[in-house]
Amino acid sequence: MLLLTNEDVKRVLTMEKCLEAVEESTRRVGRGKLVKWDAGRQLEEQGGFGGPGSAYGLRLRPVFDLADGVAILRINSWASVGVDMYGKTRHVIVPIAGERKPHNSEKPGWLHLYDMRTGRLLAIVQDRDIQVMRVGAVGGLCTKYMARADAQTIGLIGAGWMARSLLLGNYLVRNIRLVKVYSPNPKNRAEYCERMKQQLNIEIIPVSSAEEAVRGADIVISATNSAEPTFDAEWVEKGAHVYCVTGAEYDEKMAQKADRIAWTFPESSHYDSKSDATAVTGDIQKAKEASRKQGYAGYRVAGWRLLEQFASKRVYLTDIIEGRTPGRIDEKEITFSPSPAAGSAIAIRFAVLVPRVYEEAKRRGIGHDIPDELMHQEAETFPVYPLR
Repeated sequence: MLLLTNEDVKRVLTMEKCLEAVEESTRRVGRGKLVKWDAGRQLEEQGGFGGPGSAYGLRLRPVFDLADGVAILRINSWASVGVDMYGKTRHVIVPIAGERKPHNSEKPGWLHLYDMRTGRLLAIVQDRDIQVMRVGAVGGLCTKYMARADAQTIGLIGAGWMARSLLLGNYLVRNIRLVKVYSPNPKNRAEYCERMKQQLNIEIIPVSSAEEAVRGADIVISATNSAEPTFDAEWVEKGAHVYCVTGAEYDEKMAQKADRIAWTFPESSHYDSKSDATAVTGDIQKAKEASRKQGYAGYRVAGWRLLEQFASKRVYLTDIIEGRTPGRIDEKEITFSPSPAAGSAIAIRFAVLVPRVYEEAKRRGIGHDIPDELMHQEAETFPVYPLR
């Protein structure tokens, strides 16, 4: 059995390889028979241990890839608190052990890879970096099939991990010449621009407002942990493609303005669905913002309810990739890839990605071998259990 840390993942996985794997996973889902997926189960406790505005969550999500005969189980454990940052409520992950100092890490979690032929555990993978890279790859995939072919400018809101990954994913699929970056922290946006400029060797400039970033951009990306919308749909130009990492970053005006709204595949509405339809009442946008500020409970449900109101604009990424429908009709259409409908968090994207990371790590001798006898249980016919 192989244990892969985040450092191992970064040695093995490039954004180009990640994008290829994410596209193949989505393609297999579109063919309707190669990937089985369940939205999984999530338990959440609001405010019980960390005070008002805090939450603890535990989430499990399984995926079967019948083409390769593997199963992937993602397990996340995280504690979050709502804090006031730069005049807006934001949710940040806090360490479960040690000092409760908010920081912007991802939800700590693990990916378990199983062989479906034998039931054996093949690998355990730390999921911080593979998850962040996957988000960037999904954003790049949406841009590849929905943005204008001549798109060259990006308006980017956010300067954290997700923003780095999403810029790389978009850079691979379009001839990007200019990126305008806004973050409410001037130091963060300046450092982000300098770092990404060195890597990509294109013009990447900090700007002083979200409006300045969005106006005139061919591609608009919001990659934040904000609990409120990060931009006004009025700023979005005709012909633009818009991608949001979370469902909190846009409002109903963006869904109204968009000509096409991407969903991953027809069954993706099961993702994070709840049986309790009464979780969302009254004005859906207000319910979405209120639940996001309180924690996470009900927030995704409200996102579904909002997007369901615009079902006439719905297109499926699986159909676009398979050529059954175009990503856009003309150069003036505004295309929109919102979370949770086209959300990068949908676990099917791990179906091809995790096995490929595992195989490449094995081929290159990267990772930490753990003896199989420590991970697999041999059963005696009549075990003897101690009494006292």
